[in-house]
Amino acid sequence: NETKLTNVLEAIDLRPALEDEIEAVGAVPGYASPVGLPTENNYMDVIIIVDDLVPGSPNLVSGANKAGHHLLNVNYGRDYQADYVADITAARSGDACPKCKKPLRTVRGVEVGNIFQLGTRYSESLGCTFQDQDGIERPVIMGSYGIGSGRLLASIVEEHNDENGIIWPISVAPYHVYLVMLAGKDDSEEVFRVSTGIYEDLWSQGIEVLFDDRDESPGVKFNDADLIGIPIRVTISARNLKQGLVEVKRRDQDKSQKKMVLIENLLDVLHKEINTLFTDINNRIAMMPYDN
Repeated sequence: NETKLTNVLEAIDLRPALEDEIEAVGAVPGYASPVGLPTENNYMDVIIIVDDLVPGSPNLVSGANKAGHHLLNVNYGRDYQADYVADITAARSGDACPKCKKPLRTVRGVEVGNIFQLGTRYSESLGCTFQDQDGIERPVIMGSYGIGSGRLLASIVEEHNDENGIIWPISVAPYHVYLVMLAGKDDSEEVFRVSTGIYEDLWSQGIEVLFDDRDESPGVKFNDADLIGIPIRVTISARNLKQGLVEVKRRDQDKSQKKMVLIENLLDVLHKEINTLFTDINNRIAMMPYDN
């Protein structure tokens, strides 16, 4: 891992050695190793670094510094020494876990936060200091810690979606309810009055609502509701109002699970659905142990 190696060497940059540079220290390109390098040049300017897994791994294979040849049963300490023993490799799928020894597996991930250990590089150049307990001025040790809210949202959407759009978890949804008003030609005023009343009642009860009162077809509104992905959709139509009913559908469920609810029971039903969604989220939380 070049980043780890750079940090160990405190280097500015790395590049592969050229063939003549390798040959200059007595090694052979393609078959180079620290074993058998000429002692008279005292390794010249060569710095030998091995990963910290190497000293505990017996009988390895290395180059022989001879074209077309390798060495078997090479052991650190007996056959060569290193200037640095450090963690310089990246774990790969199938490698043994350092704790439980079971094979590791690789999965895709998203960097939603990062830490940069800046040390005193910038504080020294800017003259940013503090006085220690002995009154001596020292450069501030700096660090940068960031969490990307945009990346977090993108990660949530990537995990929670279907072919119709986003399915926001209730805990981060922009609203709890998507209220759809379907005004008929003859009953538009009544539908608007009831829809507006429900909208105001829900907000007064702490239920966050997005009110879709656009002059669009039901299909357009339903498609937009699915695309936006608000957890619960409440539909008010002239036909259902004649029976005192409204339609309630959760975004994470299919059409067969939508239900008709009496208007007077709507608040209770929505509170129950919202609590259920929050409970589902809480039940999925996994506590991860952290070792200092």
